Amino acid sequence: MAHPFGRARGFAAALRMYALHPAAWEDVCDRCARCCFEREITDDGEVIVNFACPCEFLDTQTRLCSVYDTRFSRCEGCHKLTPFTVFFGGHLPDECAYVRAFMPPADR
Repeated sequence: MAHPFGRARGFAAALRMYALHPAAWEDVCDRCARCCFEREITDDGEVIVNFACPCEFLDTQTRLCSVYDTRFSRCEGCHKLTPFTVFFGGHLPDECAYVRAFMPPADR
């Protein structure tokens, strides 16, 4: 059974980092680019990443966005990762560095 406060502690830590240390929040990303591919969420909540459908701005060799600084205005499917989207968005796979860093394993 998951610790009843594990998820709340993880969210508090993520929120603190996001608010007080934005550069450190960005550094959590390990550039896996899973968030830059089409994703499907199954009925049981599992996130399936379709690696055959990358974002048009993703360089699939380097796994870097070619329009990173303007990505939110250039790509309607690109959304800023915040503690809220990590914990409650339901669209990031367990392999995402933000999920691994802040979500207790039992809550993934």
